[in-house]
Order: sequence, then C-alpha cells, then structure tokens
Amino acid sequence: MKIMTKKYPMGSFANQKSPGRYIDGYLHENLKVMAAAIKRDMTFLGIIFSSTLEVGTGKSVMATQVGEAWTDIVNQMHKLEIPFTSKNVVWRPKDLIDVAFKVPKYSCLLLDEWEDANYWSSLGMSLRTFFRKCRQLNLFILCIIPNWFQLPLGYAVSRSAFAIDVRFGENFTRGTYAFYNFRAKRQLYIKGKKFYDYNVARPTFMGSFTDGYGVPEAEYRAAKMLDMKKYDEEDEPGRRKTPREIESKVRAETIKKMRDTFKLTNKQVAKALGVHEMTVSVWCNKEIEPNKLPVSLSANV
Repeated sequence: MKIMTKKYPMGSFANQKSPGRYIDGYLHENLKVMAAAIKRDMTFLGIIFSSTLEVGTGKSVMATQVGEAWTDIVNQMHKLEIPFTSKNVVWRPKDLIDVAFKVPKYSCLLLDEWEDANYWSSLGMSLRTFFRKCRQLNLFILCIIPNWFQLPLGYAVSRSAFAIDVRFGENFTRGTYAFYNFRAKRQLYIKGKKFYDYNVARPTFMGSFTDGYGVPEAEYRAAKMLDMKKYDEEDEPGRRKTPREIESKVRAETIKKMRDTFKLTNKQVAKALGVHEMTVSVWCNKEIEPNKLPVSLSANV
C-alpha cells in the first residue's frame, strides 16, 4: 500500500508508479494498533536485527521508514504535528535518555547500530535507565542491534513489542524482512538462543520495503559522521578497538595486499576467499575509503 502521497508526489523516487511511499499493509496495520494504544500511557520498543549477522542489509533504511510511517499514523490519528527527522536518530545508547526528554510525546526515537567494545553493557544499562526514567514519556522506540540473541532476555521477551529481521535476498538484494509479534519473538528467543537457531519460530509475516531513508539522507549521513567524529575525539587515542573493527582492518589490509601483490581484481579475490564480489567491495571500501562507498551499498554501513 502507499502512504504519505502529499509528501511523496510522482517523481520522488526512481521508477515510482503512483504517489506516496510503499509500506507493507500488515506492518502498517500493526503500527496503527500501537498508535491507537499509545495514548493509554504506553511506551513501545521494537527491535531490528539481521539473522545473518551481516552489515548492509538495510536495517537503517528500514528502521527510518518505520519511524516515518509511525509518525504519519500518529499525527493523522491523534491530530498532531510531531516531526521525524535526523534529530530523532541517535547512535549511542547513552544519548537515548537525553533525546527522549527533548522530543514530543508519542514521538519515534531510533537507536541506530553502534559499535563499541562495551556495546552490550552500555545498551543494557541505557535501556534499564530509559524504562525507569522515561517510560512516562510515551515514546515509540526502535533499536537496531547486531545480534538478536545477545539482547538481554528482559528486553527481548518482556519489554519489546515486536522484532524485525532484515535480510538479504538473492544476490545481496535488499528489501526483505520478517516480522515477529510479541508471541512469535518470544518463541524465537527462548527456543533459538541456545544454538542461535533462527528457524525455530515462524515469523508473523514476511514483508518487503523499498530503497530510501525515512529522513533526509544527507542529514542522516551528516549526523552519523558527526557522531563518529565526536566518538573518536572523546575516546582516542586510548580507546580499545572492538573485535569487529580489528577484523575489518585486517580483512581490508589482506585484500589490499592480494590486489597489489598479485594484481588481482575484486572478482578474483572474491573467488579466492569464497565470497561474493560485492562483499569484497564493501569490505575494502568500508575500511579504506568510507566516503567513497556507493550509496547503493552503504545504506547501513
């Protein structure tokens, strides 16, 4: 179905066939149910992850679209004018509390994926503080995490209302997700945690999403870059690198040596490593030239 037809007239997107932005009808209905209930002194938490533990699946794109749709629904349903911009997005758990007191009631706040050696302890502490101090603010919180089964049980099972697994399709195409309602995500977590098995519970429904952030992309990228710069300035040079950062650097340096020493193309490197050529491009560009990463490959890097 299409929503926000006035905001997105014809010509807003490539290959657009009718005014508005696409959203899966089942997802829209679930958001409407929560939007109607939030005025009964409710706060909702939704978790977004990728079961394949991969980057670049489009979690940030999907999450901002959900936040945009939520805001549109709440504004129409309750006759409000709540904004949803890059100011509604934070990258560090500790910033969630501060921003929560600056936005209007019923707003959406998005905690985007953040990388740090103390990620999980910081996330758990921030969520505990949020629900202790900010529950009365009646917000709709979206939290992007790298691994569903590492989320503390209290938030995975009790506190969160739903979970969304954003996945790659065939040939690394974006745009597919699985939605788990309260009961389904509970089964997934309790039955699957021991062996990290994502096949133990059926999603409530499968959905799709299109390309394009739910906030102005230039603002989003500028805000994210500013946060990264601030993080480096605060914690360098003594900051301990995360395992993912170390792995990323070693991987990029290894690929660079393979290309320089043996004059291999990305396709040849990919074949040698047993991965897709696109994966090699993402690995290299993310570490070596982050500002030159193609938009089509960098939605969630």
